[in-house]
Amino acid sequence: MIDIEVIKEKIIERHGSDEKQLEVIFSEDNRIIVEAPAGFGKTNTMVSKIAYMIASNQIPTPKKLLALTFSVNAAYKIKKDVLKEIPSLLDNHNFKINDKLYVSNYHGFCRNILKKHGYVLDATLLSIDSFQSVDDNNITTNVGYGMEQSEAKLLSDFNQFVRNSDSVQINSNFEAYNTIVISKLLSQNMISYNAILTLTVKLLRDNLHILNFYKKYFVSILVDEFQDTNYLSWTLLHQFINGNDQLKLIFLGDSLQRIYGFIGAVPNLIRTVTNSYAMKVIKLNQNYRFKDNQQM
Repeated sequence: MIDIEVIKEKIIERHGSDEKQLEVIFSEDNRIIVEAPAGFGKTNTMVSKIAYMIASNQIPTPKKLLALTFSVNAAYKIKKDVLKEIPSLLDNHNFKINDKLYVSNYHGFCRNILKKHGYVLDATLLSIDSFQSVDDNNITTNVGYGMEQSEAKLLSDFNQFVRNSDSVQINSNFEAYNTIVISKLLSQNMISYNAILTLTVKLLRDNLHILNFYKKYFVSILVDEFQDTNYLSWTLLHQFINGNDQLKLIFLGDSLQRIYGFIGAVPNLIRTVTNSYAMKVIKLNQNYRFKDNQQM
């Protein structure tokens, strides 16, 4: 049995005098945004936050915390850090990452949903793991997809709308985009990168029983590098958040650092979400990367 007071002491010892990190970890607020540049300890704070949530039964069995990030490498790093640090924080109480956490990038998470439920849209999605992934930008120059030029152009244009974070055009062309993907690409065991997200959004939007299952299954959503979230990823997240007041949200990021701005990271998303969902903002204020360098 986990002794929560022992765990708290270990976490406090781990973070020393960093009051802001400890505020994040022990916060009872359901919705928080953690802002900090690189080197301020977001990852360590995230790991201890997850450990404390597990120890305090904020992720009751068989529920899970959904941890998402944009890139495959970032998701791998979360898994690596969690596996390395959390067992010792929890005194090795038979911690298994898959029992409490689902860690993935957005595309991996959506692929898993489409593999399980995508047959509702098209039976071929049961075999999505064997599909060839297609870059939307290359479709207009490839004559092997069996598309009309106008269809290929719409897919290419849609990709540009995503890059530009043009919500009006994305929403206007959303159904047409999915229709072309289903009719022309899936039949050839192909799927475009954007369609992995758009088909998942459509699936959940059109099948509320599936969406409601996942809204109950995930009691908390943690997003790392939140500032890099693009419009399609945010639309997916919004489906889980909308009308789900009990859902805990933990978004970590740096409003001044948009690594993936060139592929559609939504401008000012941290500020917008903070205002829309009345989220508590906690800014980490100690730089550990340059703590011994007075010039930095």
